This record gives sequence, C-alpha cells and structure tokens, in this order.
Amino acid sequence: MKNWAGNIEFQDGKTLAPKSIAEIQNIVRTNPKVRARGTAHCFNTIADTKYVALVLDQMPKEIIINKEKKSVTVSAGLKYGEVAEELHKNGWALHNLASLPHISIAGAIATGTHGSGTNNGSLATAVKSFDVVLADGSLRNVNSSDGDLYNGGVIALGLVGIVVRMELEIRPTYNLGQSVYLGMKRDNFRDNFDAIMSSGYSVSYVTTWQQEIAGEVWVKFLEGRTPPEVLFGTHCATEKLHLLKNHSPEPCNDQLGIMGPWHLRLPHFKMEFTPSSGTELQSEFFVNNAQASSVLLALEAIADQISIPLMASEIRTIASDNFWMSPQYKSDDVAFHFTWKQVPETFEAVKAIEATLEPFKYRPHLGKVYTATPSYISLAFPKFKKFKELISQIDPQNKFGNEMTEGLFQLN
Repeated sequence: MKNWAGNIEFQDGKTLAPKSIAEIQNIVRTNPKVRARGTAHCFNTIADTKYVALVLDQMPKEIIINKEKKSVTVSAGLKYGEVAEELHKNGWALHNLASLPHISIAGAIATGTHGSGTNNGSLATAVKSFDVVLADGSLRNVNSSDGDLYNGGVIALGLVGIVVRMELEIRPTYNLGQSVYLGMKRDNFRDNFDAIMSSGYSVSYVTTWQQEIAGEVWVKFLEGRTPPEVLFGTHCATEKLHLLKNHSPEPCNDQLGIMGPWHLRLPHFKMEFTPSSGTELQSEFFVNNAQASSVLLALEAIADQISIPLMASEIRTIASDNFWMSPQYKSDDVAFHFTWKQVPETFEAVKAIEATLEPFKYRPHLGKVYTATPSYISLAFPKFKKFKELISQIDPQNKFGNEMTEGLFQLN
C-alpha cells in the first residue's frame, strides 16, 4: 500500500480495519505499537509504521446533527465530502473546507489542514470535542474544559491516541460564488496583499514564481455580494480554469461567479474526481501575515530554483488558534504552498525555500515535504516542549508513534 501521492511505500507489519470502537480498544490493548491512518493524503512518512496500521474506513458511518448545540458528531474516518453533503442536505455547514473534500476528518485535523480566508481558522478550529482511545484501551471524551489535553490533543499528529469520533461546530448552510482574476503581477499582489486576501470569504493567489507570467487570484464570495469585474487591475476570467496549467478544468468546482452551496465552492476540486494532478509532491510553509510582503520578495529572489520542478504555488491566509502543534498557534498566518513534480530537483528547491524562510521563523506543514531538523522545529513551534511533555505523560510507552514522530520529538 502507498500514500496518496505514491511516493511512500508503507511498511505495515499488519493493517487492520476494525468495525467497532470495542474492536479498536482491544487492538490498542493487545499491541505494543498502533498507528492510525486516514486517507493517507500525505507526502512524507507521517502515516507509515512497521507495526499495526489502523484504518477506520470500515467503521459505522455516523453523522449526528445537534441543532440546539449547533454541532455535528461524526465518525473520525469519514471524508469531509461525505459529511458536507449530509450537512447541507439538512440545512447546515462547516465554516471552511480544504482544497479537496477527499480527506478524512480526523487525519486532516490531526495535521492542521486548512482552507483560506483572513477570518477563517484551520479545520481544527471547528472541533468542540473528540472521543479518543488512549494507550490503555480506555475511551475518553476530550473537550475545551480539559485544558492542556484539548489544546494539545486536537492537532496531535496521531500521538494522543486513536480518535474515533469528532464533534464539530456547524452553522446554517450558505452559498458562495467563485471568480478567477487573471493578470495579477507579483509586485501588484505584494503591494496590495492585505486588501486582496480579504477581498472575499476565501482567497487564493496562484503563481509559478516566473516573473514574466502573471498570477491568478481565486476569490470565493458570499451570496449577496456581486463580484467586481476588475480586481486591482486584473480582469475576471470568462472560462473555467484549473489551478495547474494544461489541465482540464472538469475536476474543479464551478467558477464564473455562479452561486452554489458552500461544499461545492470552498474546495477547488469535486469529490468525484482526482484532485490536483495525482502524481505530485507538496510542501507548505507558514509565516505571520505581517511578514507576507518581505517573504514574497525573498522568494522572488530564488524564483529560478523554485520554478524548475514546480507545478504551481498557492498562497492562502489562515486565522490564529490556540492548538499547540498548529502552525497558526496565536499567529494569523500566510501559507505558501508548493505543488511539485516528483523529480530530484524538488528536494533542492525545498531546501532553498527553507533556507530563505528561516529568518522569518517559518513553520513547515508536518504532513508534507520539508527538510527542517527536529532542532529547528522545536524552536519554530512555541509549544513544542509542552506538547512533548503531554505525549510523554499520556502515552509513556509511545504506543501511537512511528519512526518519523520518534525522530521529531525524540520519543523512545
């Protein structure tokens, strides 16, 4: 079995697909090492293990809406697309979604997956509570009243335990339209960064970093607002586009300002299609919004190194949160995302980007391709030490870790 990108061959000693929480509890009690795995939309070894890999796609599919609490309780292994469709059908919605709806709820949240929007937190910020099987096999509900366990356990890279259910905050369903603006040069984007990124509910800037090629601004507008024909000197596309050049736009959700439900506009890609290009690698790096213009200038200086293996780069914004291993811990961030070809030059480009971003105290997406050392990451994430202490207390035998997390956190 491989990960979504096909660049990692999993080394599972055993792969188990339990059908009940009781079965999960028994597996955890009777095995020294267990690693949860979602849809494996990852680009490094974060989902790998040499021991027991636990997948939740055979678990009962629960989607329980509580109108009074404005929350939905879902099975952790469900995909966002499955939950979103059911929510919308019943008049409800989530505050945001990632670029693709194909990813599992628990896996996406555990790695800090996000969408875009200056006022929108990552997907984890919707979590009201979660049910988790701990290292001794017991089942525990964790919510915000649990303090450290909640703040450290929501984005936990699978290290707290096997999350089996999640309760997410919901709101009444809403509609969005999406327009793509062409011809946004980087100096124009840099000079008007804040205004452009706050020009819609969710905004992305797509670029190849080549100076002679202008970028695109993908803007999602809430219903009731008429999208402008011109945005900071750019013009609105008159035909549907794909984020990657020379790709059919058919897999992408509707554009051209056509209104539609939130779950068919917030993701770039439709549930029934392969997202992006499929055969690719991804990296993502986060810095505080206040540094956006300086970082853009710094990356432009190494554009030649970036552009060789690059398929596309997407720039988004994410609001701050209080989760310890979140890149957005107490920081309103700008995210620099890179979709790469699977070629050796990619890793040299990633090293060059990280060297360029180090003075800005960047944080890497820990489920994607990066080269930062554990020493660097321990300083880049302010609550790194506190998180490590929490994991050592709650799972002293490191039952839920793997080689990657053991190296990152120096856990036995």
